[in-house]
Amino acid sequence: MPKSCRAPHCSNAAGQPRPLSRRLSFYKFPLQDAARLRQWLAHMRQENWVPTRHQHLCSDHFEPSCFQYRWGVRYLRPDAVPTIF
Repeated sequence: MPKSCRAPHCSNAAGQPRPLSRRLSFYKFPLQDAARLRQWLAHMRQENWVPTRHQHLCSDHFEPSCFQYRWGVRYLRPDAVPTIF
Protein backbone atom coordinates (compact mmCIF):
# COMPACT_ATOMS: atom_id res chain seq x y z
CA MET A 1 0.00 0.00 0.00
CA PRO A 2 1.57 3.36 -0.99
CA LYS A 3 2.17 6.00 1.66
CA SER A 4 -0.18 8.94 1.73
CA CYS A 5 -0.39 11.99 3.94
CA ARG A 6 -2.97 11.90 6.73
CA ALA A 7 -3.16 15.69 7.19
CA PRO A 8 -6.60 17.21 6.59
CA HIS A 9 -7.07 18.41 3.01
CA CYS A 10 -3.69 17.00 1.85
CA SER A 11 -3.69 14.60 -1.10
CA ASN A 12 0.06 13.96 -1.30
CA ALA A 13 1.02 10.33 -1.85
CA ALA A 14 4.22 8.48 -2.56
CA GLY A 15 4.97 8.04 -6.24
CA GLN A 16 3.46 11.32 -7.42
CA PRO A 17 5.69 13.13 -9.92
CA ARG A 18 7.36 16.21 -8.38
CA PRO A 19 10.41 18.31 -9.21
CA LEU A 20 13.56 17.35 -7.29
CA SER A 21 13.54 20.72 -5.54
CA ARG A 22 10.17 19.80 -3.99
CA ARG A 23 10.80 16.17 -3.19
CA LEU A 24 8.37 14.60 -0.80
CA SER A 25 9.08 12.38 2.18
CA PHE A 26 6.78 10.81 4.74
CA TYR A 27 7.14 10.60 8.51
CA LYS A 28 5.38 8.39 11.02
CA PHE A 29 3.54 9.88 13.95
CA PRO A 30 5.58 9.87 17.20
CA LEU A 31 3.40 7.24 18.89
CA GLN A 32 6.02 6.48 21.56
CA ASP A 33 6.28 10.14 22.64
CA ALA A 34 2.89 11.16 24.06
CA ALA A 35 3.78 14.83 24.61
CA ARG A 36 5.08 15.30 21.08
CA LEU A 37 2.15 13.37 19.60
CA ARG A 38 -0.25 15.75 21.38
CA GLN A 39 1.60 18.68 19.78
CA TRP A 40 1.33 17.11 16.32
CA LEU A 41 -2.39 16.47 16.73
CA ALA A 42 -3.05 19.92 18.19
CA HIS A 43 -1.39 21.61 15.19
CA MET A 44 -3.44 19.37 12.90
CA ARG A 45 -6.59 20.28 14.88
CA GLN A 46 -7.22 16.56 15.34
CA GLU A 47 -6.96 16.27 19.14
CA ASN A 48 -9.58 13.51 19.38
CA TRP A 49 -8.10 11.33 16.64
CA VAL A 50 -5.60 8.54 17.31
CA PRO A 51 -3.19 7.70 14.46
CA THR A 52 -1.97 4.18 13.79
CA ARG A 53 1.59 3.09 13.17
CA HIS A 54 0.77 2.87 9.46
CA GLN A 55 -0.19 6.54 9.00
CA HIS A 56 2.14 9.36 8.00
CA LEU A 57 2.50 13.10 7.49
CA CYS A 58 4.33 14.41 4.44
CA SER A 59 7.25 16.80 4.49
CA ASP A 60 5.08 19.65 3.17
CA HIS A 61 3.75 20.16 6.73
CA PHE A 62 7.15 20.82 8.31
CA GLU A 63 9.27 23.99 8.24
CA PRO A 64 12.74 23.64 6.64
CA SER A 65 14.26 24.02 10.13
CA CYS A 66 12.60 20.72 11.13
CA PHE A 67 15.04 18.77 8.96
CA GLN A 68 18.66 17.79 9.25
CA TYR A 69 20.82 16.38 6.50
CA ARG A 70 23.37 13.61 6.86
CA TRP A 71 25.23 12.08 3.94
CA GLY A 72 22.78 13.72 1.53
CA VAL A 73 19.73 12.22 3.25
CA ARG A 74 17.01 14.34 4.83
CA TYR A 75 15.93 13.33 8.34
CA LEU A 76 13.24 14.77 10.56
CA ARG A 77 14.70 16.28 13.74
CA PRO A 78 13.69 14.38 16.88
CA ASP A 79 11.91 17.46 18.27
CA ALA A 80 10.18 18.48 15.02
CA VAL A 81 6.51 19.44 15.11
CA PRO A 82 4.44 20.04 11.94
CA THR A 83 3.13 23.59 11.68
CA ILE A 84 2.01 24.02 8.04
CA PHE A 85 -1.61 23.05 7.43
